[in-house]
Amino acid sequence: MRASSAISTLDTANGAIILVFGLFLFSIQDIIIKHFSDHYSVLQIVFIRGLIALGLLLLMIKYTRESISLISRRPGLMVARGLLGFSSYTTYYLAVAAMPLAEVVSITFTMPLFVTAMSALILREKVGARRWSAVVVGFIGVLIILSPSGEFNPLAVLFAFAAAITYASQTILTRFLGSHDHPLTIAFNAILVFTIASGTLSLLLLNGIISVSSDHPSLAFFGRDWSMPTDIDFILMLVIGAIAAVGFYCLSKAYCSSEASAIAPFEFTYIVWAVVFGYLFWNEVPGVTTVFGIFVLISSSLYIWYRERQIERNETALLPVQAAELPQQEQY
Repeated sequence: MRASSAISTLDTANGAIILVFGLFLFSIQDIIIKHFSDHYSVLQIVFIRGLIALGLLLLMIKYTRESISLISRRPGLMVARGLLGFSSYTTYYLAVAAMPLAEVVSITFTMPLFVTAMSALILREKVGARRWSAVVVGFIGVLIILSPSGEFNPLAVLFAFAAAITYASQTILTRFLGSHDHPLTIAFNAILVFTIASGTLSLLLLNGIISVSSDHPSLAFFGRDWSMPTDIDFILMLVIGAIAAVGFYCLSKAYCSSEASAIAPFEFTYIVWAVVFGYLFWNEVPGVTTVFGIFVLISSSLYIWYRERQIERNETALLPVQAAELPQQEQY
């Protein structure tokens, strides 16, 4: 029992470190893409990033000692997960183009609240009154974050919520895929879908099949024509391609090698990076009410995590008792 416990603790610690590192990389990517939002199309960025990331992931797969298949054992779920991930990241960056970074990240981190709601409504998991109350409190925290600024941007807020909902849906699917596919397989297929989807939408825009023309920062970021990047910007695109490859692998590895409920609270380090980098690069200083709203949101999500851990421990504790009773029941 001690050895098993030690291994579990080590896996959790390693998973948390890998997750925090991956989130730190993605926060750097946020800085670069927010910088690009005035000059390039988000679809161009996602497409170029995807091509670079796919090449790097193929190298990682080639030189790993394990035998890894690029084809998922659950291809339908993998494609669905990839499309949800593409929708999540695209809408997230459309929101980033029009809102302070910390506010977008905070809204996106309603994801645990949506996961809890989806677990009850879609997966039919039992969610008690206390966790439902935490969901309500979390959304109150979001309202506190959004209410005081006086610069409420409805469309950007909708994009941020869309990012949270699609990310939550992707998380639900990851629960099924994690036991079937290698983390590198999951990361490769996700980026492959991102690249195909961004390329397809770009062709539709280029041929006038769909048209987006607006001065709104988010819509302009989506509908803008592709343009040749400068030397420095091309280097930055190479950087975000590398970040995508390593970052997606880190997230897949963290959640495939550790209990999701054990490392999920470390996702909130992303908000810390958003606040720090928003201040350093754009002089975005969260107000007192915004900080309070973030505190309410994080507290409610941590409570949901605490309740899930408590329920898991109670269920685990019941297993030996049920196993001991089983032979006795078979005698009758």
